Amino acid sequence: MDRTVIDPALNELIGAIYDATIEPRLWHDAIDRVRQRYQFQIAILAINRLPDMSPVVQVPCNVPPWFVEHAGDYVDAIPELWGGLATIARLPLEEPIIQSQVYDFHKHPDNRWYAEWSQPQGIVDQLVIGLVNDPTTVASLGMGVHHSRPPITGEELDEMRLLAPHLRRAATISNLIGAAREEVASFRAAFDVIGSGALIVDADLRIRHANRAADAMLREADPIRSVDGRLHLAHDLVPGRLEEAVRATAGRPEVELGRRGIAIPARRKDGSAISVHVLPLERRTVATGAERGAVAAVFIADSAAPWTAATDAVAILYDLTPAEGRVFELVVAGRSSQQIAKELGIAMSTLRTHLLRVFNKTGRHSRTQLVRLASEIKLPL
Repeated sequence: MDRTVIDPALNELIGAIYDATIEPRLWHDAIDRVRQRYQFQIAILAINRLPDMSPVVQVPCNVPPWFVEHAGDYVDAIPELWGGLATIARLPLEEPIIQSQVYDFHKHPDNRWYAEWSQPQGIVDQLVIGLVNDPTTVASLGMGVHHSRPPITGEELDEMRLLAPHLRRAATISNLIGAAREEVASFRAAFDVIGSGALIVDADLRIRHANRAADAMLREADPIRSVDGRLHLAHDLVPGRLEEAVRATAGRPEVELGRRGIAIPARRKDGSAISVHVLPLERRTVATGAERGAVAAVFIADSAAPWTAATDAVAILYDLTPAEGRVFELVVAGRSSQQIAKELGIAMSTLRTHLLRVFNKTGRHSRTQLVRLASEIKLPL
């Protein structure tokens, strides 16, 4: 990211999102600031556990009370407006998706969500950013487009793509902490009792604090170990990614962290997959109870899927977004541009942008070269 064009207001907004991860009562303010920045009528952040869709975080902003109270009555009608559950499941994470570009929902004027929930609020379209979609959790930020709002611009979409990984990190870590945070008075207390390994480190990865689960991992040296008091992953798939993410949290604008430190892939000795997540703490040491000099919290969690595909390695090595990673995967699978755009629910112009970024990031210039790259990449066993 070009540091010369950092918007201080955007950086402050990202900081507010991380503040809310530490202190959930701040979520409403953070999400409403997102809503207002991009001129949406309403916004709803939803983090739900599967299979029963039990809420971890539910944050409606500017939604009239009646519509909040009755939203659950209409949820079953939503998939039809996106072309079905299969279409929703294929949408890439972190990509701001405009509903009308995915499916012509006006074909269903009698749909209850559309006719009784959206239209009475003056909402004519919506933009959704998927944050988590795995067998245990779904999370998204949905924002309603009022009929008086000008069309969403490419510049706005680009900025929302900068914001999206920070929302994803916050949603992922909120889910890890969620149940424990409801039962205790502080982030630090929840941090210490969660089932996932969690550590607080400084910029050199010196371990300042480890919860009980992380202590057990360190004693076994699996999947993490301490080397001269510094945190190391015992079996990381792409070496150096944890160190890079932690150092990016120290003394720099948080917007620059980007996608680093989200779902860093690693394995245990037995080969089972884990994901490592890094939360910036430097400006939150008081709120978290961390000692001075701490810059990040590191969470060690079971991965919802194994790390096996060459496309995973390419995404990590070249810092591809989830949408770019899916484009790479589908190109390697031999899909046409039209097929890829339909699969991902994006416009052809958006696909061209993603594909150009894949070429630029990987240093390749053709689909054939991308296929060759995939065949050359091997993940460590």
